[in-house]
Amino acid sequence: MTAVKFNLASAGYCEAKRSHALSKASNQTIKFYATYAHIEHPIHGHILFDTGYTRRFYEFTKKYPFKIYARVTKVYVNEEDEAKNVLKTKGIYPNDIKFIIISHFHADHIGGLRDFPNAEFICSDVAFQDVRGRKGFFALKKGFIPSLMPEEFQSRTKFLSFDTSTKEVDGLGPVIDLFNDESILICQLDGHAKGQIGALLNADKKILLISDAAWLKENYADLHLPNPIVRLFFDSWSDFKKSLHKVHTYHKTHPETLIIPCHCEETINELIYRK
Repeated sequence: MTAVKFNLASAGYCEAKRSHALSKASNQTIKFYATYAHIEHPIHGHILFDTGYTRRFYEFTKKYPFKIYARVTKVYVNEEDEAKNVLKTKGIYPNDIKFIIISHFHADHIGGLRDFPNAEFICSDVAFQDVRGRKGFFALKKGFIPSLMPEEFQSRTKFLSFDTSTKEVDGLGPVIDLFNDESILICQLDGHAKGQIGALLNADKKILLISDAAWLKENYADLHLPNPIVRLFFDSWSDFKKSLHKVHTYHKTHPETLIIPCHCEETINELIYRK
């Protein structure tokens, strides 16, 4: 079993109501940080799980219909926040990134794909087919901004299918052993977006990246659902609840694993020093 090194960072954030993330909670405005993971594999090098936002979000949401996206989701991201620039401060340059695992195709997860020209992309085939070829309002409905995608995306991508998966993890179900060394196991977390995936990492401790399968720690720890109004923006509310139950069950049976929802400020502040 191969071990990897892991760091969590965020590239910008948007604002949301706590009452949307947690049903019947206060209307307090909270920050949804656009986190991404930097993973260092001893053989396969530097890997990202998602990329967070970049300032391209502003450029590509100037016109309708994507201007609606920018109005509904108020995004804050500076040049120094972008993943490529944060990595440069650590001596890691865009050409050094070998793989980018894409949890799903919302803008806060794919905003930086164009910044890493040598990376091979890895995503669920189901997730890609759900957004492939969508434009205008049909793309907006999926939370997808096509201009964020590199032109050569398909030729640079490894598409994952769980139909032939031969390995399972208790509580998570079928997984794909990305490098056949148990360093990164990809799991299914449908619902928030079709084909959404997470990753179980073998770092100094087990780490489960669950993307938007839960927004806050309370969602998966207490099975505290978001406000039902958010189902309007989900691919499948029933699949979301199944995935949330899956993460909850895994949490109860593997309490030693660090579970990271991509937007949970409490979890992020435990891992990232923030000024």
